[in-house]
Amino acid sequence: MEISIQILINSLVSGLLLSLVAIGFTYIFRVTKVFHLAHGGIYVAGAFACWWMLSLTNNWFFAIAFAATVVSLLIFLIEKFIYLPLNKKQSNQSISLIASMGIYVVIINVLALIFGNENKMIAHPISGSIEIGNIIITQVQLIQLLVETVVTASFIIYLKFTKSRLVYQAIAENEEISQVFGINTENERLKIFIAGSILAFTGAILKTIDVGIDPQAGMHITLTAAVVAILVSRLNVLMILAFSIALTLLQNSIEWFLDAQWKDGITFLILLLVILFRTEGIIRYHLRKDTA
Repeated sequence: MEISIQILINSLVSGLLLSLVAIGFTYIFRVTKVFHLAHGGIYVAGAFACWWMLSLTNNWFFAIAFAATVVSLLIFLIEKFIYLPLNKKQSNQSISLIASMGIYVVIINVLALIFGNENKMIAHPISGSIEIGNIIITQVQLIQLLVETVVTASFIIYLKFTKSRLVYQAIAENEEISQVFGINTENERLKIFIAGSILAFTGAILKTIDVGIDPQAGMHITLTAAVVAILVSRLNVLMILAFSIALTLLQNSIEWFLDAQWKDGITFLILLLVILFRTEGIIRYHLRKDTA
């Protein structure tokens, strides 16, 4: 029983962290139709920016503000000069997927060139844990849980009180009709790219204070978030949250009761099965047609 509770607690914390990345990925994918693998590059770029500024100033406020600025500027440039031009040319999703993969490779190689490939740890005074019998909850986990809950709730409030939820749903359904009804789709695309990127880098910072970060860390969590996005198939934060926790619980259970090497295998087996049983797959060519 205690083992099951420990796995559940660990899965809750890790699942909420995954959900931050998955919410951003899902909303970007559904609204813009970009299978945004560069999300993994944004994830590590935000963490590295925070780590670098924190090492210079030892001030969390400046470090987080700097990382948010870097991430926002980076995704602004990516959207304005790569994704948006492809969208205006009505390029199919395979083109944007390849472009996104290229962006990811560029970002991680630049980070590796500047900072090296070593794992970067954020020095912090957070230590200790709470023990209830054989169940252990670390102080880092408590902070992660608090921040994850606050950030997710803030995003839900943002969607509700700005009416962005309806706007994003409309664009996801049909971008051209949304424009006819007066929605500035270019601005809304940029907003969801920035919001999704902020969610991702928040998750990256929370992960970094626990186990550190390296340039290659973004792709794995992005692909796992993609599994969640495909399973959910809609713009619903609570469903993304539930699927993220459930998937993490499955991974942790497999790691504990079977073997760690099966954890990723099961995750991507689920992805393959979903793709096989979804006739449109990930790349839905019929959504757009190339101009003559």
